[in-house]
Amino acid sequence: MNFINQLLSALLFFKNHFPILLNLCLPLIIIEVVASLGIVNLGINETMSNDLVIETIQPVAFPLLILSLLSLILTMAFYGAMMLTFKGIDENIDFNILNIYWASIKKFFPLLWSTMLASIAWAVGLILLILPGFYLFGRLGMYPAYIMFENKGAIESLNNAWNASDQEGARLFFLTTIFLGSQFLLGFIIGGLFITNAVIFIVVAALKYFTYVMLFYLYYTLYKSIHLK
Repeated sequence: MNFINQLLSALLFFKNHFPILLNLCLPLIIIEVVASLGIVNLGINETMSNDLVIETIQPVAFPLLILSLLSLILTMAFYGAMMLTFKGIDENIDFNILNIYWASIKKFFPLLWSTMLASIAWAVGLILLILPGFYLFGRLGMYPAYIMFENKGAIESLNNAWNASDQEGARLFFLTTIFLGSQFLLGFIIGGLFITNAVIFIVVAALKYFTYVMLFYLYYTLYKSIHLK
């Protein structure tokens, strides 16, 4: 399948299975919007002293901590849940999103360590003129599949993803650049406009996770094509 067909297949998959994929993304969209609104409503700005900032945060520090921990757990589970959801749709298996997330939470630590390592590699790549970050992200993108389907550890899943994507590096780079680049561009535009209402937060969060779903669907299809050979 060529580059354009892969891109179109991801968009078509998302369109055809939108209700299921929306349910997959919804927990993280809600958490992100609630957190964003909570931070904005605190009214913190650059003119405030450090003492005043601390005084403003203290009454909501514990709820923010709980929200942050919940966000971390669900974000890690999201990577695994995407793979299980794709497989369920692909194989026409009945499944429940809550059960999908629970199965992914059981793999929390492998997903956490591998995501942290992949994020470090991505960050280093971004520092090196941005584009290498997209390349590294694309090459390592199959790691949740190895964790969820083959019970691999963090290092082994990243190593397998890197080796398996060797011949598809250029194509993965372009696809990753399109999806993540659109996220960056949207964030830059919204940030420049200084818009902080709830509708904008919902749109930004939804597009963020929708693009992740489409991108990781392409990683899933690559994993599937390799391991069906």
